[in-house]
Amino acid sequence: MKKGTWRQAAALALAAVTLALTACSGNDGKSGEASPAQSESASPAGTPQASGTAEVDKEDPLGKYDPPIKVTTVRSLDDGSMKFPEGETIDNNLWTQGFEKDLGIKLKVDWLVPDNQYDQKLNVMIASDDLPDVTMVNAVQLKQLVDNDMIADLTDVYARYKSELTDQIMSADGGVGLKQATFDGKLMAIPQMNGAADSAPILWIRKDWLDQLGLSVPKTMDELYNVAKAFTENDPDKNGKKDTYGLALEKGLFGGEFVLNGFFNGYHVMTGTPGNLLWNKGSDGKLIMGYVQPEAQTALGKLADMYKAGYIEKDFAVKDVGKVGESVVSEKIGMFYGLHWNVFSPLPSAVQKNPAADWRPYPIPSVDGTITAENLLGVTSFFVVKKSAANPEAAVKILNYFLYKQNPMSDHYDPKYHNGPQYPEGSNNEYKYSPIFVFHPQQNILIHRGFVEYGKDRDPNVLSAWNRGSQADIDLLENGYNGTDGKGKAAGVKTEVWPGWMWSGPIGAYSVVNGYLENKQIVSPVFYGAPTPTMTAKQSTLEKLILENYTKFIMGARPIGEFEQFVKDFNSLGGSDITKEVNDWAAAQ
Repeated sequence: MKKGTWRQAAALALAAVTLALTACSGNDGKSGEASPAQSESASPAGTPQASGTAEVDKEDPLGKYDPPIKVTTVRSLDDGSMKFPEGETIDNNLWTQGFEKDLGIKLKVDWLVPDNQYDQKLNVMIASDDLPDVTMVNAVQLKQLVDNDMIADLTDVYARYKSELTDQIMSADGGVGLKQATFDGKLMAIPQMNGAADSAPILWIRKDWLDQLGLSVPKTMDELYNVAKAFTENDPDKNGKKDTYGLALEKGLFGGEFVLNGFFNGYHVMTGTPGNLLWNKGSDGKLIMGYVQPEAQTALGKLADMYKAGYIEKDFAVKDVGKVGESVVSEKIGMFYGLHWNVFSPLPSAVQKNPAADWRPYPIPSVDGTITAENLLGVTSFFVVKKSAANPEAAVKILNYFLYKQNPMSDHYDPKYHNGPQYPEGSNNEYKYSPIFVFHPQQNILIHRGFVEYGKDRDPNVLSAWNRGSQADIDLLENGYNGTDGKGKAAGVKTEVWPGWMWSGPIGAYSVVNGYLENKQIVSPVFYGAPTPTMTAKQSTLEKLILENYTKFIMGARPIGEFEQFVKDFNSLGGSDITKEVNDWAAAQ
């Protein structure tokens, strides 16, 4: 596939969702709320800069500093991205060269570490008040920096320097991301925008097994139970052995693939992920934690029944994602709850092993026929500017420049900044070298909708900006459509294009997410504030309590009848205090 294709968009989506699932605090993009910065009046152009800094056109989002200025930052990269193309380094690459040539900004990276070392090293810098000019932080660190008056108020510079494209993308989630970065009416950070509906759960099912056993796609929780039973007891692979399981589950229980978020959503319980527990309104209008709702007890009881009956692997509590993925590829699993990116992991390996393995994405079943699919907030990281920075507006210019070069919606989009020829195809390493990077919250939905429109009359102009002009993407679609019988069956789709086809094609994962959006079935979290004091101090303890007890409930090691005692323990260990803090926040909005 060529540059700018679905593979690159999907790689970004996978990275974005992975980040969201491992950080602190989606919006379906329909709230229509104005972004905080839009309500601020812009200061007159030509306001003097700090003494000793270069003069710059205050109205130009990409105005060049002359003489050049220096901007410092710190960075982390995954292991694969730590290896630079020949002649390049973190301080000398296409982004740093572009910043200096076009903006007059000399970028200096004070230190670079692997992703898993970043927070620890950054926390030391925060504690010693030794921040660089621009830093990426998580929600907890952002609140700490705001409380200690260590970062610059960006309200004015963002309002004056943002480009039209920047404004369009940064407000495309209804302004929720910007609100997350706003404290007491002041914009204190640039939110790292990501997919606004990318974390909605999907039910993946072996459609060929359903057909083999004469079953329909489950739409209720009872039907899901019956399919799990049939997949376990009725030899769906016809090998004469009882060696299959109805529902996959990994030891972490929540967040990602082979998890229970979508299962609990089926009982209208919103859950979230570790570090990002969701809060939604109860019947009395108060914010509630899903894990301690009475409906959660019902869901756990059904899971306990499924486990006891053998529909879930007996040793799930010691199996990580990789081990469960092996069970999927070896055709031991018939269903699992996951996300859109499962078309890239682990399902391609399953389809390559057995092209007849017809894995399909479906909406999550519901106990009463009403789907409520949870969604995480699209922003989990933020870019801050230290309070003493001489040119805080430089951060906004870097943001503008990133979108100017990297986003296909820009008239000045340059493919080499999207997936340059010097990088391995599909790596998308290049965007990571910019100290600030954001993505359109609806990018993946727009790709899907463009593909569907293309299928109607083959007009390439209806493709999204991320796919328009890519013959590779058109070939992908043609291969998919040529293998479709018009009734939704994906027979004949080539194995090499199956992931892209099943990701964004008309019966792909994003058809499910798009259906959620169009039917208003996405439930976005109503709490999007900074972590409360008790969250910061005790949430990790509460998460361990949930995981330990939920595992015991499912495995029968603790009777379901003791759920009320679990709730009491949860509340006494900080749950009640967090609930009060969250509701106090809500009352102040």
